[in-house]
Amino acid sequence: MKNLLLGISKANNHLLKEITVDKALNMCIADIGKYNNIDRCYIFKNETENNELKLYYLYEWCNEGVDSYIDNPDLSGISYDVIPGLYDTLIEDKPLYGLVKESDNAFFKEMMEMQGIKSYLFTPIFSDNNFWGWIGYDDCKSERKWIDEEVYALHTVANNIGIRLNQEKINTKLEAHLAQFDFYLKGSNQGMWELDIITNTATFSYNWAGMLGYTLDEIDQTFEFWRKNVHPDEINQIELDLSDYINGKTDSFGGIQRMKHKKGHYMWIKNSGLVVRDVIGNPIKVIGTHIDISEIKEKERQLELSEEKFRFIAENTTDLITQHYNDGTFSYVSNSSKEIIGHTSEELINRSLYEFIHPDDLGLMQNYLGEIIKKLEPLDLAFRFRKKDKSYIWLEISSKAILNNQQEIIGVQSSSRDISERIKATEEMRSNLVKEKELNELKSKFVSMASHQFRTPLTIIYSNAELVDLKSKKTGRKNTNHIELNTNRIKNEVDRLTDLMNNILIFGKYESEKIKKTLKELDFNSFINKLIETYFNNEVDGRKIKITIKGRKQKIVTDETLLTHIITNIISNAFKYSKNELEPKLIVTYLNTKIRIVVYDYGIGIPDEEIQHLFTSFFRASNTSTIVGSGLGLTIVKQFTELLGGEIFIKSKENTETVITLSIPYE
Repeated sequence: MKNLLLGISKANNHLLKEITVDKALNMCIADIGKYNNIDRCYIFKNETENNELKLYYLYEWCNEGVDSYIDNPDLSGISYDVIPGLYDTLIEDKPLYGLVKESDNAFFKEMMEMQGIKSYLFTPIFSDNNFWGWIGYDDCKSERKWIDEEVYALHTVANNIGIRLNQEKINTKLEAHLAQFDFYLKGSNQGMWELDIITNTATFSYNWAGMLGYTLDEIDQTFEFWRKNVHPDEINQIELDLSDYINGKTDSFGGIQRMKHKKGHYMWIKNSGLVVRDVIGNPIKVIGTHIDISEIKEKERQLELSEEKFRFIAENTTDLITQHYNDGTFSYVSNSSKEIIGHTSEELINRSLYEFIHPDDLGLMQNYLGEIIKKLEPLDLAFRFRKKDKSYIWLEISSKAILNNQQEIIGVQSSSRDISERIKATEEMRSNLVKEKELNELKSKFVSMASHQFRTPLTIIYSNAELVDLKSKKTGRKNTNHIELNTNRIKNEVDRLTDLMNNILIFGKYESEKIKKTLKELDFNSFINKLIETYFNNEVDGRKIKITIKGRKQKIVTDETLLTHIITNIISNAFKYSKNELEPKLIVTYLNTKIRIVVYDYGIGIPDEEIQHLFTSFFRASNTSTIVGSGLGLTIVKQFTELLGGEIFIKSKENTETVITLSIPYE
């Protein structure tokens, strides 16, 4: 019996001290077996599979010379049914023991004898009131009769094993909960603190320290450490609130305070605590939390600033600032509404925007707000709004959707301004443009009519001048030179008037946009040679223009009539303003995308300060007063050149030369 108690004592010691359950159980059954001269000690564990309870052979100790069955697959996964009465006895927390030869179960008897077992003892293991398994003790060398004291003592060992298993289960759950709590605590911005009222000492968590920029090793676990880091303006009130709560004067303790960070700045902390009392109601400690809300406070501050800025802008702007819900009901109207639409903001709140919209603009406004909500983009619109005096004004509105934190549309914010004067000015401008167009058409018709009406009398004057010449020659009278001189003067002036009217007529057509392009493919070499031959082959002074063509010949698609007018006008000027000087030159160059036409003349040139005015209608240079001209030629040339998509440039030096460059695209 002495050895039994010693073995049990050592077994219990293992159950208390060993860290792992497996090691504790293996050492436990080994010491029991050694000190009690038992041949084999082992443990079966219960496992439920497919709603059936089965046995698994998990732990074993064998005395010297006794076979081990720990790896025998036939001893794991077996049912209680193979040993009738075993489950019914053990489930009642009763041991089962005896001699194998006296067993009534033939299968059990045969199985035990095959293992050389003569005597057996089974004691159940319960953990947290659940049937966990059982311990078996085998005697293979003698037919050992178990006395009640031994059975009771070994049954106690089984109970102690159950306690250790339950403790292990509790510890496992506790560790899991602690790990989970630690995980959530580390992942949150919440710190734990505890104040022992009896000893006036404090304990702070690592999160609490980290919140202030410290590690646990850097802080003092004292109430004073907390006190000196609270903002000086708030410590007295906080201590008073804590005292009132501990003494039962208030029902809760908590609030928002500022605490000093390790780096010197102050943080906003949400503080709360719960008092713990003993069995007779005396306070013994306060457990609480600190939550860093600095970011929230900063956002609140920024929001307040934004709201202040918004209100300042809204209340001081000349625009009408409004906010309304999705159904159009006004939720905010700036004070400028009184001046702009006659209504005060109070008169508009909770009224619908739509009741003030002009009926003709109502559908437009509904579609506009629908697009704002659909696209979530700012959009503009001009519409008519009914003022308090029932008159309508034009407002230009710019709106955008208002979203909540879930990005849901909760309304629309708009900024509107009175554009009635602008609309009025636009209407007047449109009316003036119509009138101007009508006036231009009238002017064009008059110019066309006048030009045609002047042609007939001028033709008659010219014909009669020629008749006077003819009759004076037929009379055979002497000294008729003065008559011819006068008739030539008349004909020259008629030519001058005709040229002027032709240019005015062309200019009028261009101004009224009646000149249209007729594009066709043109062989420019053939075109330019034919043009020179037709218009400039019989100059009075006998001069001819020199032509030079460079580059690979290309076809040009253009308006032949407009191009003829452009080039004849320029070449005519070259001859007209260079009488008795060198012959003019014409250089044609085929480039990659355009044709370049350059005309040189070596006549009177143009004063430097007047070149910039050459393309102004009816302008003539100061050195051309003795030369016939209308002042419209170059203006028309520039208009026609641009109509063909080309450009014109002029370079000139007075009394030396004038160079006019044309660039006309092939297409």
